[in-house]
Amino acid sequence: LHCLSVAAIPGVSVKVKNATSGVSSGGEGEFTISASPQATLIFSAVGYASQEIQVNRRTTLNVTLAEESQDLTDVVVIGYGTTTKRDATGAISSVKATQLENENPQSLSDVLRGNVPGLSVGLSSSAKGGGDFLVRGKSTLSAGSSPLIVLDGVIYNGQLADINPNDIESVDVLKDASSLAVYGAKAATGVIAVTTKKGRGDMPTITINTNAGFAELAKNMRPYQGEDFLAWRGDVMRSGAVTPEYLYNDPRNLPTGVTITQWLNGQTGDPVDLWLNRLGLVANEKANYLAGKTENWYDDIFRKGFRQDHTLSLSGRKQEVNYYMSLNYQKNQNLIEGGEYTSIRGRVNLEAEAAKFLTLGLNLQFADRDEARTGDGSLEADWNQLTNLSPYGDRYLPNGELRRIPTDDSGL
Repeated sequence: LHCLSVAAIPGVSVKVKNATSGVSSGGEGEFTISASPQATLIFSAVGYASQEIQVNRRTTLNVTLAEESQDLTDVVVIGYGTTTKRDATGAISSVKATQLENENPQSLSDVLRGNVPGLSVGLSSSAKGGGDFLVRGKSTLSAGSSPLIVLDGVIYNGQLADINPNDIESVDVLKDASSLAVYGAKAATGVIAVTTKKGRGDMPTITINTNAGFAELAKNMRPYQGEDFLAWRGDVMRSGAVTPEYLYNDPRNLPTGVTITQWLNGQTGDPVDLWLNRLGLVANEKANYLAGKTENWYDDIFRKGFRQDHTLSLSGRKQEVNYYMSLNYQKNQNLIEGGEYTSIRGRVNLEAEAAKFLTLGLNLQFADRDEARTGDGSLEADWNQLTNLSPYGDRYLPNGELRRIPTDDSGL
């Protein structure tokens, strides 16, 4: 039994490492815990840095915990400039670049998604990515609900995709009425203040950041093919129909007790052709059915998309001038065939101290993007039509041209 003490800090959590036992210190910091002679104790408390101390057969330990004030001294952006978290009075959440080193975000939306409480970040199915922002929920029926974006102190009206996440130093989200003090009604739905990187250190630093990967559907939800499609069409025709249900059955496989005469229902002609007509198939669908030909629209529309992102940056400081320059190339293939997004983004941040009372700065951003279209000029496939496409349709016309409507081009 070891009697240990932590000087004058009540409520300190004391746990044995790799074990479930633990106690809390009393009003004077004293506590008693049972541990083996070679055990390691973990001390932790709100506002203090955690410590691990080995017992080493001692029966008494005097422990001093250091205050952890790093979060309180972090610099955050507010309407009139910057301040520390300790002095900030509004509701502000911050995300630093160091928090995202292992996440490799591809957009500003990725930087904020899941990292800021009270901020909802939507998802996009496009190759471009991104998503809408919503602070504190929907507060208007007709007006816009997206927060105001401020980039390096200037209201930003461009596309969020033009901001390279590798250039971001920090993002501060102002959620309450204090943001209205500077930006007025534009900030009624909150403010997202983005601060980009500056040069640090006396020596030039070259940084290369490269990412590559694949994106694919989390779950395959394939539509009906072949005979399953015809069975589904039969169910559709039967729903709400006043005619006998067996009229939509395959005449070669009728229910027990139903004769072919009953099934014909007074009609004449080839029973299979009559059946396909009742299911609503048009001429080319019937021809493909009889020929045993089907189209797999699902595999034609969806694919495994290759994505890559590369950033080269140069930063540093020389005498009274600091600089940061970057060049980024991004190319994303969408999960949907034909969808592709390519962008080239550049940034130059310069800051010089002209006098003790005067600092001059220049922030330049360049972006060139190619959305939706691929190199051959094709458009992204309309995957919303997938459930309506017949597997017995045709992709091409008899002359080899692409067919606009797989089942019927009449009237176009």
